[in-house]
Amino acid sequence: MLKFKKMGSDKVPLLLVTANVGSIFEDPSVMLPIWTSEFLQAVSRMDPKFIALHLQEVGGKAYEKSMQYVKDFVQRLCDCPELRLFDKIRIYLDEDFSSPEKFTALGNMYFAHSSLVDLKIWDFDLKAYVDVVGKEIHSGNIENASTKEKAKFPQHFFPECKWSRKGFLRTRWTIRGTAVEFVNIHLFHDASNLVAMEPFPSVYCRSRRRALRHTLRQLHADGSAAPYFIFGDFNFRTDTAGVVKKVTEDLSAQRVQGGAEGGRLQYRRRADQRLVLTVGKKEFAHVDHQKIFREPWLQRYDRELEALRPHLFEFPVKFPPTYPFEEDVLLPTHYMKTRCPSWCDRVLVSQAARPLLHDPPRHDTPRHDTPRHDRRSVTESTDSSSGRASSDSSPARSGSPASKRNDTLKKKGSALELDALAVPGLALSRRSIADPTSVQQAISARAGESDAWGGRRRLVRNQSEGNKPEGEVRRGEGRRRTEYGVIGDTACMGDHKPIYLRVMLQADRGNSRLEYHPESSPKHLRNDEHDNGHDNGRDNADPPESRYIQFNIDNVCEIFKETDI
Repeated sequence: MLKFKKMGSDKVPLLLVTANVGSIFEDPSVMLPIWTSEFLQAVSRMDPKFIALHLQEVGGKAYEKSMQYVKDFVQRLCDCPELRLFDKIRIYLDEDFSSPEKFTALGNMYFAHSSLVDLKIWDFDLKAYVDVVGKEIHSGNIENASTKEKAKFPQHFFPECKWSRKGFLRTRWTIRGTAVEFVNIHLFHDASNLVAMEPFPSVYCRSRRRALRHTLRQLHADGSAAPYFIFGDFNFRTDTAGVVKKVTEDLSAQRVQGGAEGGRLQYRRRADQRLVLTVGKKEFAHVDHQKIFREPWLQRYDRELEALRPHLFEFPVKFPPTYPFEEDVLLPTHYMKTRCPSWCDRVLVSQAARPLLHDPPRHDTPRHDTPRHDRRSVTESTDSSSGRASSDSSPARSGSPASKRNDTLKKKGSALELDALAVPGLALSRRSIADPTSVQQAISARAGESDAWGGRRRLVRNQSEGNKPEGEVRRGEGRRRTEYGVIGDTACMGDHKPIYLRVMLQADRGNSRLEYHPESSPKHLRNDEHDNGHDNGRDNADPPESRYIQFNIDNVCEIFKETDI
């Protein structure tokens, strides 16, 4: 007789989302309904049992005026029908802008399904896990909330910025017996395109790398640390000098003086003097701007993660850049001509967390809406003199594929077990905040003419549970898959598109404090600073047989020492 485990007990579907929401709070009556609609559609489609939502620039850029809308935003999410079965909620919103030395404007929101009965969170004061029951919201000044750790980056990390809100905010959990950490991070941006055009890595890239290494050192130095997921607005930018060189081949350059921002560079065709590219401090405009930066060649210039690949893993990216988008409901897929489009928003996984994830084998038939821009096609179709490819955020199809399975991380599973995690369809007793009428009214009020929306895709789809589009992946199969993509690819989500990673977390792995070392020598782990810039297929290949050794603080301090920066 066949024996079955309790169905659904060995894997938990996680949905990890990062979103820079600064611009949606500047026009909340229009932007918030659209944003929440798209987010809740993603939740309904992917059916997670634990949601980690990391926000940056909570309250907007003019936070003194916009912070009042944050409470309404939180209340809408907590009360919406789509999340009614998520009965355990923890929210941390750093809103105290009256303390600039500590203010980060970060927000961490966690929603756990009622089926997760064995859920605990780490108390950093008690140095122990405590049970998670009911809803807790920590907002305003959250310095005394002991179930989170928050830090603002030292000012000298960003010498060109007189004042910054950049930092990180983390929590630690045990989810069905497996300990993990979720780290929200916001790094410094490129202040000037002209300065960013210096040879890679630019001064901005080095500042971001310094702050990220600072964060990783703190995580690894914690004696109680768990394997972590770090996701937020890393502000990673493409190699601006490399991109400009690529798109200006056979063009003539001219410096135009004057203006409040100190002049611009213009690149023109030699034959007819037609202007092709303009680069200024806050201007980056190409004559074919909405097309050229969506092409696969751009991934070769997304290089900021190269130096940390031995320590951080990212699932392959199959979508165009996520920043900077027009903040206009009539132009939801258009890039602003202010910066070179880049993959600023990412979801990264520590090497110690990789064995905790279940990634089943693929079936031969891909999803009908899956783009096939893999990393190999990028390197084969572009100039071999460019740097290696790597990317991760931008308007992607909601069904973007996940990475190649790591054979060393195999674990038995069945469709029955995963189907048991699904929530049966229940009648909605409350009106959804993603209600089509309210969203369309907000859009119509902003656009002025309802006819302008006649030919557009409806922004709101059916929110009922279990109602999948025709042609969707077979039941159970899709829910096992790892997905890495964009939420709201064709909707106006602000200047950043939210990025999500859906993974299956394996249960009962304990509080594993393991550090991944491809080789035993710490020197090998420092060779990332001397990467030759070529891919060599590392991101598509399965990793070598991994050696998991007990965490050693001396090794980590050596790996992340300041001289690496």
